[in-house]
Amino acid sequence: MLKIVAACGNGMGTSMIIKLKVEKICKALNLDASVEAMSMGMAKGLVNSVDIIICSTHLMDNFDPNKKAKIVGVKNLMDEKEIEAGLSKVV
Repeated sequence: MLKIVAACGNGMGTSMIIKLKVEKICKALNLDASVEAMSMGMAKGLVNSVDIIICSTHLMDNFDPNKKAKIVGVKNLMDEKEIEAGLSKVV
Protein backbone atom coordinates (compact mmCIF):
# COMPACT_ATOMS: atom_id res chain seq x y z
CA MET A 1 0.00 0.00 0.00
CA LEU A 2 1.29 3.43 -0.98
CA LYS A 3 1.50 6.03 1.76
CA ILE A 4 0.67 9.46 0.34
CA VAL A 5 0.65 12.82 2.11
CA ALA A 6 -1.23 15.85 0.82
CA ALA A 7 0.60 18.84 2.28
CA CYS A 8 -0.17 22.54 2.37
CA GLY A 9 1.20 25.57 4.19
CA ASN A 10 -0.80 25.19 7.37
CA GLY A 11 -2.56 21.84 6.93
CA MET A 12 -6.10 23.05 6.81
CA GLY A 13 -8.45 23.29 3.82
CA THR A 14 -6.08 22.99 0.88
CA SER A 15 -4.49 19.73 2.01
CA MET A 16 -7.94 18.26 2.65
CA ILE A 17 -9.06 19.17 -0.89
CA ILE A 18 -5.89 17.59 -2.32
CA LYS A 19 -6.46 14.50 -0.17
CA LEU A 20 -9.98 13.99 -1.53
CA LYS A 21 -8.82 14.45 -5.13
CA VAL A 22 -5.87 12.07 -4.66
CA GLU A 23 -8.14 9.41 -3.13
CA LYS A 24 -10.49 9.72 -6.11
CA ILE A 25 -7.58 9.47 -8.58
CA CYS A 26 -6.04 6.47 -6.78
CA LYS A 27 -9.37 4.68 -6.88
CA ALA A 28 -9.72 5.37 -10.62
CA LEU A 29 -6.16 4.09 -11.21
CA ASN A 30 -6.71 1.03 -8.98
CA LEU A 31 -3.86 2.13 -6.69
CA ASP A 32 -3.93 0.78 -3.16
CA ALA A 33 -3.08 3.90 -1.17
CA SER A 34 -3.70 5.62 2.13
CA VAL A 35 -3.80 9.42 1.90
CA GLU A 36 -3.34 11.85 4.78
CA ALA A 37 -3.77 15.62 4.82
CA MET A 38 -1.37 17.69 6.91
CA SER A 39 0.73 20.82 7.17
CA MET A 40 4.02 21.18 5.36
CA GLY A 41 5.83 21.21 8.71
CA MET A 42 4.37 17.86 9.71
CA ALA A 43 4.98 16.39 6.25
CA LYS A 44 8.67 17.40 6.34
CA GLY A 45 9.11 15.01 9.25
CA LEU A 46 7.74 12.12 7.18
CA VAL A 47 10.02 12.27 4.12
CA ASN A 48 11.60 8.94 5.11
CA SER A 49 8.39 7.13 6.06
CA VAL A 50 5.91 7.88 3.26
CA ASP A 51 6.09 7.12 -0.45
CA ILE A 52 4.73 10.33 -1.99
CA ILE A 53 4.17 13.90 -0.84
CA ILE A 54 1.91 16.07 -2.98
CA CYS A 55 2.03 19.83 -2.50
CA SER A 56 1.90 23.12 -4.34
CA THR A 57 4.93 23.70 -6.57
CA HIS A 58 6.00 26.71 -4.46
CA LEU A 59 6.36 24.41 -1.41
CA MET A 60 8.49 21.73 -3.09
CA ASP A 61 11.79 23.34 -2.07
CA ASN A 62 10.90 22.69 1.58
CA PHE A 63 11.37 18.95 1.10
CA ASP A 64 14.62 17.05 0.70
CA PRO A 65 14.47 15.28 -2.69
CA ASN A 66 17.12 12.79 -1.55
CA LYS A 67 14.84 11.08 0.96
CA LYS A 68 12.43 8.16 0.47
CA ALA A 69 9.35 10.23 -0.42
CA LYS A 70 8.89 11.34 -4.00
CA ILE A 71 7.78 14.98 -4.06
CA VAL A 72 5.02 15.86 -6.51
CA GLY A 73 4.44 19.56 -7.12
CA VAL A 74 1.16 20.78 -8.54
CA LYS A 75 0.49 24.31 -9.85
CA ASN A 76 -3.30 24.11 -9.87
CA LEU A 77 -4.41 22.13 -6.85
CA MET A 78 -7.98 21.97 -8.17
CA ASP A 79 -6.94 20.31 -11.44
CA GLU A 80 -7.42 16.55 -11.11
CA LYS A 81 -5.70 15.92 -14.45
CA GLU A 82 -2.55 17.72 -13.26
CA ILE A 83 -2.58 15.79 -9.98
CA GLU A 84 -3.06 12.52 -11.87
CA ALA A 85 -0.20 13.38 -14.26
CA GLY A 86 2.10 14.12 -11.31
CA LEU A 87 1.16 10.90 -9.55
CA SER A 88 1.61 8.85 -12.73
CA LYS A 89 5.21 10.03 -13.01
CA VAL A 90 6.15 8.59 -9.61
CA VAL A 91 4.04 5.44 -9.25
